[in-house]
Amino acid sequence: MSRETWASQWRGLVLTWAGLIALMFISLGVAWLPVGAGWKAAAGLLIAGVKAVLVLLVFMQLGRQHVLVRVVVAVALWTLVVMGGLSAVDYLTRVVEPAAVQQPRQLAPAPSRPS
Repeated sequence: MSRETWASQWRGLVLTWAGLIALMFISLGVAWLPVGAGWKAAAGLLIAGVKAVLVLLVFMQLGRQHVLVRVVVAVALWTLVVMGGLSAVDYLTRVVEPAAVQQPRQLAPAPSRPS
């Protein structure tokens, strides 16, 4: 490997690492914003997705891998999306009814022992 190739790869890795650190601080900042929990969750998921794509493309070198490896990653991500969608549908269509409360029965006092 030539010196220039190594320098360019090293530079790309350091820039990606710096980007991941910046995204971590952005995520921390979003957590302190005075917005609703839904917006925080959406921003957190978006930031996490960007971080995952950076790790997949740069550190795991997914773009340079064999086609079969990319297909396996795509199928795994699709499965994750389907499972998340099914969980969301289950959560959104669930009827929220309070459980019936049953009064506890009082236990009879224990018989006292003669001394």
